[in-house]
Amino acid sequence: MKLHTYFKASAAPAALGLALLSQPAMAQDTGDDAEAAPTGGAIVVTGSRIARPDVESASPVTVVGAQEVADTGTVRVEDLVNSLPQVLGGQNAFVANGASGTATVDLRGLGTARTLVLVNGRRLQPGDPALPAADLNQIPASLIERVEVLTGGASATYGADAVAGVVNFVMDTDFEGVRLDATYGFYQHNNDTNQVVRGDGQTVNDRLDARGFVAPRGNDVGGSQYNVELTIGSAFDDGRGHVTGYVGYREVEALLLGDRDYSFCALTGGGAADNASCGGSANAINATVADPFFNFFGALVADGSDDFSGAYQPYNYNPINHFQRPDTRYTAGFFGDYEISPAVTAYAEFMFMDDRSQAQIAQSGTFFAEQYNLSCDSPLFNAAQGDYLCGLIDGNEDAGDFVDTDGDGVADTDPTGAGVVPIYIGKRNIEGGPRFDDLRHTAYRIVAGLRGPITDSIRYDASFQYGTTIFQQKYNNDFSVSRLRNALQATTDADGNVVCQSVVNGSDPNCVVYNPFQGAGIVASGDPRDGITQAAIDYVSIPLLSTGEVEEVVANAYIAGDLVSIGNASPIGFVLGAEYREELISTRNDVGFQTQDGAGQGSPQLDVFGKFDVKEVFGELRIPLIEDGFVDMLALELGYRYSDYSTGNSTDTYKILAEFAPVDWIKFRGGYNRAVRAPNILNLFAPNRVALFGGNDPCAGATPDFTVAQCVNLGVPAARYGTVTGSPAAQYNQFIGGNPNAEPEKADTYTVGVVIEPDQFIPGLTLAVDYYDISVDNAISTLGAQTIINQCGLTGDPFYCDLVTRAPGSLTLWTNGGFVTNTTLNVGGFSTSGVDIAAGYNRSIGAGRLNFQFNGTWLNEYAFDTGIPTATTDGIGDCAGYHGTVCGTPAPEWRHTMRLGYTFDFGFGASVRWRHFGAVDWDQRSTDGDVGTGAAASVGDIGQQNYFDLTLSYDLDPVMLRLGVNNIFDKEPPIMGANYGGNNGNTYVETYDPVGRRIFMSATLQF
Repeated sequence: MKLHTYFKASAAPAALGLALLSQPAMAQDTGDDAEAAPTGGAIVVTGSRIARPDVESASPVTVVGAQEVADTGTVRVEDLVNSLPQVLGGQNAFVANGASGTATVDLRGLGTARTLVLVNGRRLQPGDPALPAADLNQIPASLIERVEVLTGGASATYGADAVAGVVNFVMDTDFEGVRLDATYGFYQHNNDTNQVVRGDGQTVNDRLDARGFVAPRGNDVGGSQYNVELTIGSAFDDGRGHVTGYVGYREVEALLLGDRDYSFCALTGGGAADNASCGGSANAINATVADPFFNFFGALVADGSDDFSGAYQPYNYNPINHFQRPDTRYTAGFFGDYEISPAVTAYAEFMFMDDRSQAQIAQSGTFFAEQYNLSCDSPLFNAAQGDYLCGLIDGNEDAGDFVDTDGDGVADTDPTGAGVVPIYIGKRNIEGGPRFDDLRHTAYRIVAGLRGPITDSIRYDASFQYGTTIFQQKYNNDFSVSRLRNALQATTDADGNVVCQSVVNGSDPNCVVYNPFQGAGIVASGDPRDGITQAAIDYVSIPLLSTGEVEEVVANAYIAGDLVSIGNASPIGFVLGAEYREELISTRNDVGFQTQDGAGQGSPQLDVFGKFDVKEVFGELRIPLIEDGFVDMLALELGYRYSDYSTGNSTDTYKILAEFAPVDWIKFRGGYNRAVRAPNILNLFAPNRVALFGGNDPCAGATPDFTVAQCVNLGVPAARYGTVTGSPAAQYNQFIGGNPNAEPEKADTYTVGVVIEPDQFIPGLTLAVDYYDISVDNAISTLGAQTIINQCGLTGDPFYCDLVTRAPGSLTLWTNGGFVTNTTLNVGGFSTSGVDIAAGYNRSIGAGRLNFQFNGTWLNEYAFDTGIPTATTDGIGDCAGYHGTVCGTPAPEWRHTMRLGYTFDFGFGASVRWRHFGAVDWDQRSTDGDVGTGAAASVGDIGQQNYFDLTLSYDLDPVMLRLGVNNIFDKEPPIMGANYGGNNGNTYVETYDPVGRRIFMSATLQF
């Protein structure tokens, strides 16, 4: 959370000077070499509201300071936070299809909903009604004084959601003067990939060549980012008041997947079949035509030929998709306080953000959305085409057009009637251009409060906070399913014109015939007999509209201060308070979204309205037992919070922490936290609907990954083994939704560590080693669609197999009627444990100052518990050291960042940062049946990744100049086929540097 400051006249101790770089929060007393520390004042350490005389914390806290923000050329705050070893990436600017338009943080990989984000020690409201997690776009980078990351539960102090920990952005609210910060950056990459993507040694280039794709080669520069922020701060009324205000503007330009050779094609396949190829979508340039059983899938291509004999070529949708979304953001706000009297100080905060991001997504299409029953003599076909299709499918039992209706096992009926052919169509709308998902978030955050002393040793603080985020979405240029339905039913009117039947019968007089059977492109004649007309594209293309808002209201009041002392130790500190919080989410969608009329939508987008409130009381004690006695220090920290939710649930959270310093240069710390996460509004009230997930069907293809028996478990009869068609885009259907009976989940966190500051031996050195163990029980989660598929096939357990529904006829899991039920429930849990190691060294040496920071994490366990053991598995899988369709984002066992810098006394400085990600294996290599199948080593394994960054600075008072290069050696991200994992551009954009070298320049003018 934050070092919630309760001091104004005095600065933080000198320890903060070093803590503001990047290391654990701990006291620093670096002797003659350090700045003199002020003697007065107290601060409130992250994880507690109790004021204390130092910045040492009983809980592990990692601090990233303003210098690191500047040295990394930070334009997007999430890029800075996601570089921390404690964080697994969330939503960011490199997510396009499926982007929320927000930026989130996922501490310890336990999910964004289990990470609480604060600004100056108070909650930052959710940033999107569909993703109720704080949006880091609201944070002005240049005003960050430090970012504090607290490991482990902190619900006793801050309330629900602080399960994995808290991330607190402490803003420079005491700034005085005028400061103008300007940063410009861009990406540069040399396209010369030779990454191997198949076990036989074939590279990305080999697969590109096999499809005849011409990817970019050589140097590419683009994706510029501009950020300008003006900060003005001043005291007034003889120092009784102070205000700091800011305004900012940020512009980010787009990068396309087609700008990089390694992301130019969509690598599908991979996995156990080791067949990664430049695949794509069956919604191709020339329409792919399929029968209800998909037996002729890939054999019928509507290129205008009489026999649909065109070559099947999956559409490469990658080049047109955004790699980096364009974004425009405006921010403004202020932080102020005024001493009304010695006993009353009023304070206020206001933050405003307007952020607009547009995700460009490949063209829409028909997407095999539904079965079309077309007459064999439809004017959409020429005579030969109609005869060919109907001869192949009409009345054909193997094609799904002759079925058993009386249950005797013998087909007896043509369900569509003679002379009618039932088909599915996959046609990409290359005639109409890409889709654009225009996402806009407008956020307001207001805090107002009073604070002051009650006595010399007791103070009070009462505040009111209101935050809201207004969401607007316009999804442009999608195909309308209902209009396609009409546009494909064509007839000839009395004048010999080809028109829609709905025009003739009057049900849709605006309908225009759409003919995908005569090849691609707009026909100049304007006659639908010849193919697709511009009028048809205009008719079937629609926008989709959605609006919504989230609101959060928090009223908080507490008293804090000192009680009695034990012996000669400092007084016992206490906090006693109460809090009221209310949250609301509301969304409103047009008919197109609600009915999934947009063919390119993975699910209907239904209206949501929900709210809840919670009333809480809380208290804390810090009990110094010994100070400067036979040991240097021994203290306990206790906390408790009771929460009563309007949903009918109540929770108790508590903590007990201890600090022990046998001597003044070494301190041991540890403790236990009970934390909770109450179900958010979407967990409770999200409507049930079918949506997409990325994965694979192990029973699809001519040579399925699973055996005949395993596929029978998954609903594929033995006679149909090897005939089920897999999704060319590796996207499948899942049935998802909220659960009004969801209960709060509980988490237990244990930490133990040591802080060493051997000033007598090595002045300027600090070292912290902390072990953490976090377990979440009764988790608000889902089983996971891929887990359900795998477990059903491997075990035949009805609990899993009853959740798998295959589409009638085709038996697919990606066409209409096929899905995996994966709704919200309280089940199982998660656990993670490991060791954080942080070190810092800051010392004047020679003609300048040397600075060293190290922050590393060893991951011992990163496990999920489905809560449902089977006959062959315990339901618990450990994903530490793995990635993939089960484990998701890479979770390396070791990860670190390290920066070494030197600044000369005359103002020039240079620093190098090393970012290391340990190796991870494809999760199917795991021999744990809950995770993998024990597959052999493969190209799906990701080796260790190392990135090196360089920053040069020159202080020309009053101007500070910086020039930096992140990813100096232009290292490519690891590339893989979709069956191995990844989420955009054939890689994990939230983990690895996805687009190459970044060069930035910044200037700060301050006076």
